[in-house]
Amino acid sequence: MKAYVVGSKKNCADLIPGVVMPETQEEADVVIFSGGRDVAPAMYGCLPHPATDADPERDRLEAEVFARIRPDQLALGICRGAQMLCVLNGGILVQDCKNHYLRGAFHDITDGRQRYPMTSTHHQMQYPFLLPPNDYTLLWWADRLSGVWEGDRIDPAPILERGEPEIVVYHRPGKPVCLAVQGHPERMLCSPTAAFIYRLICEYAPSGA
Repeated sequence: MKAYVVGSKKNCADLIPGVVMPETQEEADVVIFSGGRDVAPAMYGCLPHPATDADPERDRLEAEVFARIRPDQLALGICRGAQMLCVLNGGILVQDCKNHYLRGAFHDITDGRQRYPMTSTHHQMQYPFLLPPNDYTLLWWADRLSGVWEGDRIDPAPILERGEPEIVVYHRPGKPVCLAVQGHPERMLCSPTAAFIYRLICEYAPSGA
C-alpha cells in the first residue's frame, strides 16, 4: 500500500506494514494528515477558545491537499489530522477538554462490544454531531474521560449520550472517504491496537489496496 504523509511526521505511515511512500499524493492509496497544533476556529466558523493555539498557514495548505484527493484514495487523519478531517467535512471541534493530554498514558476506546487501549495526547477533539447523520459514522468512542468539553457551539448532550468521538468515518457526498483517528496508534506499533487500525485502513480504502 502506498501512503503520502502531509507534513514532516512520516512515522504515521508506519501503521501500514510494508508501506511504500511516494513523492506525490497523486501516487498514493492513502493520504495521511498527522498531528500538531490546533486547527484554527476560523476554519469552522467558531470563536476561538483561550486554550486554542492554531497554525492558519498549515490549515490552508492541508485544505489544498484535501481538495486534490481523488475518490479512489482514502484520507486518514491522526490526532490533529482527525480534527482537520472533521472540519473539512463541515464539522466543528471541542476546543478544550480535560484528561486527554496525558503523555505516555492510555485509555480504552470501544465500539460497545470490544475495547482497545489508545494513546491520549490531545486537548481538542472532533465534534461531528452537527453534521447530517448520513455524512458520518461514529465507529469507536471513549467513555466520558473528560466531563468538561468547551468551545463555541459545543453542546455536551451528544457526548454524554454517545461518548467522546475516537474513530469517525466521514463519507459526505462529494468528499473523499475519511478515516479520522483521534489517538496516536503510530506510537503503539506491534500492538493489537495498531493492527486493528491497519485493518480499518484496509477496510475503508476505496481502492481496496
